[in-house]
Amino acid sequence: MVRMLLLMLLLAGPIAAQERDTLSLELILDPRDVAPLEGEMILATLRGIYRETITNEDLKLRAMTDFDWTRLGQDAWSDQRIDGRAARVFERRIAFYAKREGTLEILPIAHELQVLDGEGRREIVIVRSPPVRLRIEAKPQGAGDAWLPVRALELSDDWSVDPATLEDGQSVTRRLVLRALGATPEMMPLQPTLRQPWLIAFTPPEERDFQVTAQGPVTTLVWTWSLRPITGQPGVIPAVTIPYFDTHTRTPRSATIPAAQIGYGSFADNAVSGWRADLGFGAAHLAIFVATMLLTLTIALRDRTADRVIATRVLLQLRRRQDLLRLRRYAKAGDVYRFRSLARRLLQQARPNSDPHPVFQKLDASAFGPTPQANPADLDRVYLDVRQACLQVKTVSAHVC
Repeated sequence: MVRMLLLMLLLAGPIAAQERDTLSLELILDPRDVAPLEGEMILATLRGIYRETITNEDLKLRAMTDFDWTRLGQDAWSDQRIDGRAARVFERRIAFYAKREGTLEILPIAHELQVLDGEGRREIVIVRSPPVRLRIEAKPQGAGDAWLPVRALELSDDWSVDPATLEDGQSVTRRLVLRALGATPEMMPLQPTLRQPWLIAFTPPEERDFQVTAQGPVTTLVWTWSLRPITGQPGVIPAVTIPYFDTHTRTPRSATIPAAQIGYGSFADNAVSGWRADLGFGAAHLAIFVATMLLTLTIALRDRTADRVIATRVLLQLRRRQDLLRLRRYAKAGDVYRFRSLARRLLQQARPNSDPHPVFQKLDASAFGPTPQANPADLDRVYLDVRQACLQVKTVSAHVC
């Protein structure tokens, strides 16, 4: 009785089809001139030739010790005549990736088919491909974890605005797209950090896209950074190099994220603002400037410490007066960003250890609020507040501003 049950179970299970000449399955590697390297894409076509009526099928590609693999697109079925006989042809494109060097074996792949016999009865048969052995070469010495063998690598770098001429307090977005043919997402490099002591950097999660083609997988990474300088002085974000191995030319190469200068445009404007045909002030101011310089020279020749201190203060007063004249021009022109930068510097000089002056609350509310509406009239009022703050500084003269 037990033997009968075992026989019935065996008859009910799938039938191996290795002895049937009407069903065959083979893994065919794409031709190549050199042995593949560790981690390099190996393209292959799994091809089945079936001369029986198939009502259902299921391909089982199991995990392998020595290879990773990925399916490339949908299966293709076609009716063909092979050796003068009609056949149903099955094809699937697969990319394999060797995990190590040496002589390795791609294990048999099983295709489960449901076929009709001569009497119209359904039966399940399993067709297996023969194992495929191939030689895998070692990756170049020193490649390490950065080893990236691909058929092609593309890099594009875009900025939302010119990073070298930002408005005061403005942020800029850098967007970099890295696209590789022949690589899976797990093979791609990590997003580099753009940290600098003078830079605020926010890095959102990277975007990943994976597509398959008959020539291999295409992986696309999108890296984004939101950047804002802390200081007004321009700085340089250094270049970043991404090494890879070009499997088409069989040469090591690299893609470079270029260096970029980032900073506020007002810094350069302030540096050259005094170089004007009229020196930035009228004849009366020029006369005051010349007289002050003569006074300073006379005091310096007398070589008296107290007088040198007075001369230094006079020079500081003159510089402050020039800055206030320039601040008033910015107010009349409605240039809120340059006005704010210069006003902050004047107030820091006048009140170095104090909290931010209340005038900035008015200015920021009108210029950077939900509905920016700064105008010359607003800036004129803030200018008067800044001037008043300067007048409160203890100096030699009561009219330094």
